[in-house]
Amino acid sequence: MAKGNFQIGDKVKFLNQVGGGTVSKVTADFVFVQDETGFDMPMQADELIRMADMTGVGKAFNDKKLMDAAPTAPAAVRTAATPQLAAEEEVKQLRSQVANLRDQVSKLKRQLESLQRQGARAVVDNVLSQHMVAPGEAEVDLHIDMLCERAADLTAHEAFEKQMRYFRTCMNHALSNGVKRVVFIHGVGKGVLKDEIIKELKQYKGLHFFDASMSKYGTGATEVYFGSDVYKD
Repeated sequence: MAKGNFQIGDKVKFLNQVGGGTVSKVTADFVFVQDETGFDMPMQADELIRMADMTGVGKAFNDKKLMDAAPTAPAAVRTAATPQLAAEEEVKQLRSQVANLRDQVSKLKRQLESLQRQGARAVVDNVLSQHMVAPGEAEVDLHIDMLCERAADLTAHEAFEKQMRYFRTCMNHALSNGVKRVVFIHGVGKGVLKDEIIKELKQYKGLHFFDASMSKYGTGATEVYFGSDVYKD
């Protein structure tokens, strides 16, 4: 009689794992089972059960093996919960990424605002640069509608003060940046703006100024030349 009463040709199933096959060889130590692919697997006799014994006590024994191999309830719950835990973890990661993106956007906004402020200061510091008509020469139109978008909302005094502030800013820039010539177009009007400009120009030493070309500007412009030794009293 062969080991474990198994004989060549018996149909068997594995007790501790899925699968089975046909007994192809029996030795003192192993029962060789050939699976559907033709591969012979050496098995212990107590790891096998004949298909003919899958009734009665044999079936009950096999069912017990299957039950023992089945996951316990807590493990099954954990297995079922695994996709949910993975989804929650992914949501946490996405929220973290969104928070990081928001921080980056906030930093970029602050950098942009800082650059805009620097740009605004640069425009103020270099206001005369937008009026350059040639190297070292500028032409500044002081008419209020050229300096203010809502000029009609200003009183005459407010408009005058704004024009004079702009004139002084241009003068300071011309002196600090080596500009040689600036034409200030102030218009004729009642002559108040021109008179005040002439009054301030007279405070500078080494500065030359006179009425600009009448053929080009009429009588409403003053031409100013800056020497290397200009200074204000």
